[in-house]
Amino acid sequence: MSSAYDADVLVIGSGAGGAVTAWVLAEAGLRVLVLEEGRRHDLADYGAPAHVAMPRLYRRSGMTPILGRVPIGYVEGACLGGSTEINSGFWHRAPRETLARWAAHYDLRDATEASLAPHFQWAEDKLGVELWPGPWPKSTAVFARGVERMGWSYVEVPRAAPGCRSTNACAQGCPTGAKQGMSRRLLPEAERMGARILTSARAQLLVHDGRRVSGVVAELGAEGGPRELRSLSARHVFVCCGPTETPALLLRSGITRNVGNSLRIHPYLKVVARFPEPVDAAQSVLPLIQVKEFAPELALGGSFTSLGQLAMTLAEDWPRRRQLLRDSRFLAQYYVGVRGTGHGLVRPHRLGSDTTELRYDVSPEDERLLGVGLARLASILLAAGAVEVVPAATGEVRLRSEAEAARFLDRPLPAASLGLVTVHAFSSCPSGEQRLRCATDSYGRVHGMDNLWLADASTLPDSPGVNPQGTVMALARRNALAFVRGLK
Repeated sequence: MSSAYDADVLVIGSGAGGAVTAWVLAEAGLRVLVLEEGRRHDLADYGAPAHVAMPRLYRRSGMTPILGRVPIGYVEGACLGGSTEINSGFWHRAPRETLARWAAHYDLRDATEASLAPHFQWAEDKLGVELWPGPWPKSTAVFARGVERMGWSYVEVPRAAPGCRSTNACAQGCPTGAKQGMSRRLLPEAERMGARILTSARAQLLVHDGRRVSGVVAELGAEGGPRELRSLSARHVFVCCGPTETPALLLRSGITRNVGNSLRIHPYLKVVARFPEPVDAAQSVLPLIQVKEFAPELALGGSFTSLGQLAMTLAEDWPRRRQLLRDSRFLAQYYVGVRGTGHGLVRPHRLGSDTTELRYDVSPEDERLLGVGLARLASILLAAGAVEVVPAATGEVRLRSEAEAARFLDRPLPAASLGLVTVHAFSSCPSGEQRLRCATDSYGRVHGMDNLWLADASTLPDSPGVNPQGTVMALARRNALAFVRGLK
């Protein structure tokens, strides 16, 4: 037992929620200690090939399955800054309709467009959120052409990547430092204000008496070196480990009320479009626009393109599709994303504390919308001039005409045939005053606990229908400021 790491506030996790929390509390003059399971990296470690970057930056080397009727591939970051280090930098504010639904169904209080606007603005200023400053890359331009020919609307999505040099390396960590993951801006500022950050530190158990948490038992030590269990004490604890590891830590610690029983995701179906001319999608930033015509239930947009990512999408029928990679300059990836109305579970795995079991069942509505979205996305890409559109699905499914695409408007592909993926998970510990369904109150304090708070995507009441990072940061700042006011 040691008091070397005692703190006023212990923040477990350094992603979007944890970094904002640490920044606000450090600015308030509190002694803040941040625990991060992963390692700290500098720019020299970023931008490596996928087979190097994924073991370095991702949880379980990017191989986290979500089990269920339809298995889904899920990835999240495990490094200082969490998933903000490996995402696209796309930025959305929570839609008005989403906030109204959360108020109506979960009694989430003081989370309106007006009340959250200052917190979104703070984060946008901090991260330099802006639109692409120059001409669109070709993969964006052809997509926009197709949307316009269909008579639909699109929006360019701003990104937290001022000065982006279009290296197409977001998913491997931005090697230029343009994309503003938490390790680039907020965490260094928090350190300058006095916060301490301890990396390679995995929280195993919260120590509590049923009402108050006194600290955490964590496994410390350099990667590949000896590890030891240490007890870290704190007056207050914020758990910010993300939608999978936050509920897993709480459940391992015997904190179970409405924890891990309501996992939501945005299921994504990727497609590969083959064009008659080179689009060189692997040589530029991913497509920058999204179709919002059918939001919030359905989103259509562009995905990262590289040889490895193309191969993963085509792998559902590899023997008949692998020849497409010979013309990789003519290929670009896009996606259908649905808001997600299914439910899932998060459980610590019996095999060990570093393994978490995830389950999610795609709902009939998810399945229907994936088919409708495939029909609309393929129609857009064919209108843009694509020769064919190949979804991540088993069987010889190649869409070469709008008529072929339209059949999926009312006859969706069987969900079991789809190679679904997601990078957005949330709602495993929902927030709100509805105690029968929520794990925390409206400001993130765990129901029934005096000094335990959550601040990450696990607390979003249900699927927001947009990239969740902005909403996580806005709520985390609002909640941390309320926490500081409560101490005065």
